[in-house]
Amino acid sequence: MADATTPEMVEYFELGMAAIERPGELPTTGLTQQVIESGKPLLLPQVSMVELLRMSSPEVAAYVASHPFPVEMHSIGLLMVPMRARGAVVGVLSLGEHRSSNPLTEKDVLWMQAIADRTALAVENAQLYEDAVMRLERLGSLQSLSLALSASPDLRLTLKVILDQVTAQLKVDAADILLLEEPDNMLALAASTGFLATAVPDYRLPVDEGLPGRAVAGRRIETVTALSAFSQFRRRSLFAREGFKAYGAVPLITRGKLLGALEVYHRTALTPDQEWISFLDALGSVAAIAIDNAAMQDRLRKAQFAELPRRAPAPPLALSRLEIQILRLIVEGLTNREIAAQVHLSQNTIKFHVRQILQKTGTTNRTDLAHRAAKESWL
Repeated sequence: MADATTPEMVEYFELGMAAIERPGELPTTGLTQQVIESGKPLLLPQVSMVELLRMSSPEVAAYVASHPFPVEMHSIGLLMVPMRARGAVVGVLSLGEHRSSNPLTEKDVLWMQAIADRTALAVENAQLYEDAVMRLERLGSLQSLSLALSASPDLRLTLKVILDQVTAQLKVDAADILLLEEPDNMLALAASTGFLATAVPDYRLPVDEGLPGRAVAGRRIETVTALSAFSQFRRRSLFAREGFKAYGAVPLITRGKLLGALEVYHRTALTPDQEWISFLDALGSVAAIAIDNAAMQDRLRKAQFAELPRRAPAPPLALSRLEIQILRLIVEGLTNREIAAQVHLSQNTIKFHVRQILQKTGTTNRTDLAHRAAKESWL
């Protein structure tokens, strides 16, 4: 139907697939769904365009109604065969013939089915490889988070690393972590990434607030993809301003205690599978452990401080006053750009001083530096 003799039809179908739903995707309804569910070829040697559109999905029919075919066609021959791999149907391969002089027959079913099955096997192998790579990357990210937990005593830095892994591995646009403040039972923003606004509002939400409240109260993962649901919640202006169309939340729980919620946001539709949800849950567990460890260390420091006479901190080696100030900001988890804004110097100057600090302290990177600074009481 779309070949070298009708390039305008090629362009028509490419534009149509991009417009009907998401780029390169079509809804699995109508004739396609019939072939997938039956697992058998569908041969229509001659069918009118009116009848064909009646059998198609509503989305396809609506698109054709508003975008007429560039080539006049009253009828067409159609062959659709299932793409089979390892006992399952993974797609549908279709062939259309609008020339009445060359009608489709049962012979065409044989060679089309052979091509469809080979294509399905190639697609399945590619998907298996992609899934294996994805699982390996996710395992690596969990290992990186474990190292970050053990290397850095700074909760802000650890939460930032966790959120970076959340957006990278789950392929979402933004994420944040809300911590439960027990005195007034409110959820307060502790860390965020991926928002378009340069300064995300420091919002505080009641623990029963719509979106995160359902996850926290039910102690289960919640996902929302219906745009109408966002208009009912307290932060609807945030969703509208950022253009979010999908949302997910997982409660942060450790040792049976609720600590807060990890939220993810996306600006296009999301179709999370069970592996995606399980990995979100795993990242939530890591965040909960990090928060619990930080709280435990804080209680331990306070207890030790109360029991022992106060000691003066060790001198921070041969660092200048400016370098001590930069070191303090590094330990707090600020980037070079953020440090430059605070001390009113250029980023290149900050990079120079960071290298000097690493050399003077004998540390290899910022994480090592933050760990040494806390361990040896430089600040």
